[in-house]
Amino acid sequence: MTMIQKRPFALLAAALWLASPAVATAQWTHQYPKVEGFGHQLYLEQENLPILSSGPTYPAASPDGATLAFAHQGWIWLLDLDGGVARRITDASEVDARPRWSPDGTRIALVRDSGTDTAIVIVGLDGAILSEIDTPAIDLDPEFTRDGGSLIYTSARGGRLDLWRRNLETGTDEAVTSGARAARAARALGDGRIVYQEAIGPAVGLRLRNLDGTQGPVLFEQGWMAHLNPDAHPTERAIVYGVGDGNTVRLAVMDVDRPAFPRWLTPAGEKALFPTWSGDGARIYYALADGDQQFQLMMIPAAGGTPRTVPIERWDYGVGTGELSIATRLSGEDGATRPGPARLSITRADGHPIANPAGPTYVDNQNGPAYFYTDGQTTLRLPQGDYRVVATHGPFSLPQTIQVRVDADRAVSAALDIPRIWDAEAAGYASADHHVHLNGSGVNELDLDDLLLPMQGEDLDFSAPMAWNQYNRFIDADRIGQKAAAPDGTAAWLTQEVRSDYHGHVGMIGATEAFQPWFFGPTNPVYGNRDLHNGLVNPFARAQGALATYVHPVGGDSDPFLDLAANGLPLELVVDGVLSDGMGLELVCQWTSPFGTAQAWYRFLNIGRAMPATSGTDMMANFYRVPAVGTARAYVPVANGEDSYAAAIDQVRSGEGFVTTGPALLFEVDGRAPGATVAEGRQDWSIDLISVRPVERVEIIVNGQVVQTLDGFGGDSRKRYSGTVDLPSGGWIAARAVGGQTGWPVMSYVHFAHTQPVWIDHVGSTEPVAARAAAADLLKALDHSEGRFAESYGDAIPPGLRARLTEARRRLTPPA
Repeated sequence: MTMIQKRPFALLAAALWLASPAVATAQWTHQYPKVEGFGHQLYLEQENLPILSSGPTYPAASPDGATLAFAHQGWIWLLDLDGGVARRITDASEVDARPRWSPDGTRIALVRDSGTDTAIVIVGLDGAILSEIDTPAIDLDPEFTRDGGSLIYTSARGGRLDLWRRNLETGTDEAVTSGARAARAARALGDGRIVYQEAIGPAVGLRLRNLDGTQGPVLFEQGWMAHLNPDAHPTERAIVYGVGDGNTVRLAVMDVDRPAFPRWLTPAGEKALFPTWSGDGARIYYALADGDQQFQLMMIPAAGGTPRTVPIERWDYGVGTGELSIATRLSGEDGATRPGPARLSITRADGHPIANPAGPTYVDNQNGPAYFYTDGQTTLRLPQGDYRVVATHGPFSLPQTIQVRVDADRAVSAALDIPRIWDAEAAGYASADHHVHLNGSGVNELDLDDLLLPMQGEDLDFSAPMAWNQYNRFIDADRIGQKAAAPDGTAAWLTQEVRSDYHGHVGMIGATEAFQPWFFGPTNPVYGNRDLHNGLVNPFARAQGALATYVHPVGGDSDPFLDLAANGLPLELVVDGVLSDGMGLELVCQWTSPFGTAQAWYRFLNIGRAMPATSGTDMMANFYRVPAVGTARAYVPVANGEDSYAAAIDQVRSGEGFVTTGPALLFEVDGRAPGATVAEGRQDWSIDLISVRPVERVEIIVNGQVVQTLDGFGGDSRKRYSGTVDLPSGGWIAARAVGGQTGWPVMSYVHFAHTQPVWIDHVGSTEPVAARAAAADLLKALDHSEGRFAESYGDAIPPGLRARLTEARRRLTPPA
């Protein structure tokens, strides 16, 4: 692993905001060094790296019990528990978090996050740096040993997140653990052992490490749990830790010598995080977010009782503070402005990112900057200094930047007018992100209404947050069928993603009831019936008026049919694509490739299957590191009205509009838009391309083949194309826009837009040569899927799935 040159968090972000170069076939990778053992870097960064918050997080009690250290706004603070004054001790351009005290109470070890890497820093109580551990890899979660002579920390220097020990006198390091997917959050017990969080496969647990360095027993284990966050009693062999329960996290205490008898500590229905034992072991402090996603310190007696808030009477920044009020106004194509919601990113002159004082704070994990949303007016109290403010409003807004000065004991106001180069609503289009998640393994629990402001800030009309399972934790299960709407018509409808192992994940857009079971497949536990398949999901969805669609289907950019083992399809996609009428395919998603997925989609269109293309960001709204809602979206020609949400789903089902990660692509053939039909022969076509970011090229596709390639343009505008094309006697025609530099206002890794098809003669028509070639490719994929199923099910493919494989093969096989 090569050394990464670290730069302050948002100085890097500033360089990436407006121009992040990307090859047309590049995929989202990571801001931080890669770590082995994670199927997706997203979960490594979201669930293991520190967060930036408004309000105290990561509390750590001093050994003498008089002080709490914690993180707030990306700095470390010390709270005098008697006087209630919180004093800032670090003022770095980076984000500081996860403080831990030395046994003598004179030093604090913390994690310092530059935005591209993390390091361990040991500081004095005045914040002065005493020493640093900074490998080329991610370094996390420091913990002093009980004698103060060593530091246990997590590092990926060996490839995976393992525990290491630094001798603070000699500066030498030795590995403590190896082999797990991740080992972190070590805590020293009074008898010299350590307890730590360990991930092996899909399970996460708490494990002991013995005095002789050998591996001890697993004390607790749970499927997919990011917030175990153990802490050890100062003298006894006891720990406190988090237990996941649906969306929530509940603290429990455990005698490590009797791990079978843990005891609940905090009440059900909350998300209690980052527990720490008091110096005398009598109390436990933790962090809890309120309804505005602002954190507060809580305390509960270790023996049990009623939690109470730990008050902070005054914040001492060490410098003067002032007030900054920011107004955002939206400019229409006619130049008129009105107050409106926006996405904001604010950084201090040295690059330190500013947290949202009225809601959650996010990090754009594609481009780097921290960001949050305002309803049009926000006020922040900030340390005196110079600040940079960037504001956007959806993919067709031109990012606006201002510099402001905040002086001590003074109030300053600033306004940003955000122009847009296309008003989708005025053009008769509504936008929809048909695959997001309201809650995941993030630090907040959101209500459905909490999604509306981010949608408004991103100029997104509709969204379909999907309840999902983290194995036996069913996230947002009680919200399926709920709807939320704002007065301007912005609306969210909570539905479900059926996560059926590698059969393929299926989202149900517009569902009101949950499909059961939520997960199945050859590698999942069986609770009574193994004869389950995705063919059961589509009729269940259709009975509710919902649209079932395969989500995040193809990972790589290459044509999957060239090497199904290397870049394959969901194993039941071909079966469902052939047998299940109206099944959709998520062509655009932040985590998979539109290029590989398009090749699969083209095969289904070529055999006459009118498979609608859907679009979804697959973001988790309560994640800290996340692309904005609407990063991947669809635009459909529907007017805003009482039934607009349902109408938009119908338009997607009917194959109208386009899907995109940025550009608008308005396409007509002989005056007919996508979803319509056109005659064969020579036909005129026209394209309106609208994009803030540059577009590399525009392509006309007929039956899966590029028949015309047109030059793109530099962005910040629109361009009209027109021409003629010779259409065969059957099949379809569509247009797509590809490539160019990515950057704000969008957060996609590649610019891509694709229209739904215009059909030749009638919907579902085929061109014989293209249809035969597509059927042959789909048969090859079907054989591959059947082989994988036979291998996974031990040659005993369940009869229902076997029958579907047989029927799909019959339909794809040409007559003898």
